[in-house]
Amino acid sequence: MPVVNIQMFEGRDSAKAQIAKDVTESIAKNAGVDPQYVYVIFNDVKTEDWAISGELFSETVKKSG
Repeated sequence: MPVVNIQMFEGRDSAKAQIAKDVTESIAKNAGVDPQYVYVIFNDVKTEDWAISGELFSETVKKSG
């Protein structure tokens, strides 16, 4: 039973169904697992809760534009 945990910035709800479908199909095909046993978990993250290069992503976005 593969479990795929996807963390991404919040606000991409409209893409989740297609992402889940694509990930499930890929795991099923490449790992030989029945798709009904593939679990995909989405964790929405706020930009102020994500850091890159020691800086909050929300601050990086403000600087770039």
